[in-house]
Amino acid sequence: MSQGVRIQGSSLPSSTFIREQIHQGRDARSAPTSPGHALPVIDRSKVDPKMIEAAEGMEAMFIDYMMKVMRETIPKNEMDLESPASQIYRGMQDTEYAQKAAHQGGIGLADQVIAYLGSSGYPVIGERGSSSKEKP
Repeated sequence: MSQGVRIQGSSLPSSTFIREQIHQGRDARSAPTSPGHALPVIDRSKVDPKMIEAAEGMEAMFIDYMMKVMRETIPKNEMDLESPASQIYRGMQDTEYAQKAAHQGGIGLADQVIAYLGSSGYPVIGERGSSSKEKP
């Protein structure tokens, strides 16, 4: 067997080499990631609850919008029982599903937002309200 595949003058490594280079994630539910692009580990006990709420709210909005756009791709026909009322109900149901998903771990967007805000100097719980112009 060859150690790689040759395509137009370049050599690509074999699939076993690629598999060795990919980090498989924490458990069966996590997708394989490269070590440089792994999700940050967030200790939510050290993060401002308002920041967590905002990050989960943003993730819920993203998931809700994604579900809305996905539903729009389904072709319409005259045989389905879709009415304006059922469309409203399904939209509210999708919103609730998105909020539940975001509060139970979601797709990792909330952790990305928290990591970004934490690295950009957003205050954590212990640093709130500490300014140099405090009154006694």
